[in-house]
Amino acid sequence: MFNKPSLISAVSNCLRLCNQKIAPVLGRGFHGLTVSQPATGLAAPMGQVDSKFLAPVTSIVSQIAGFKVKGHLKKRCKDCYFVVRQERLYVICPTHPRHKQMSMQKKDYNQWILTHATQSKVRPY
Repeated sequence: MFNKPSLISAVSNCLRLCNQKIAPVLGRGFHGLTVSQPATGLAAPMGQVDSKFLAPVTSIVSQIAGFKVKGHLKKRCKDCYFVVRQERLYVICPTHPRHKQMSMQKKDYNQWILTHATQSKVRPY
């Protein structure tokens, strides 16, 4: 059916091309998309670990204060100010990010305008 070395080289070439196209977009490559050589049955020596998956991951966690969702917004310091964006009221504070607040979103059924009302035992909808 398929020759194993040619299939592996075809998959390897395809992944290499995908990695070259995607890496500039993401700013880094997909190290998981690389195809290693077929296993020969020999174990690697104990001190030599060549897998990037086993390398320690060092991630930098940036702590960002999210918005508090409130029904009634208040300025908490002299630097806080109100902003209206996308039909919501926000409180933004450049000096204390923990002061950020966002108003609750209005529910649609509270905003309906009734054009007429009918009374019947069975509702038409």
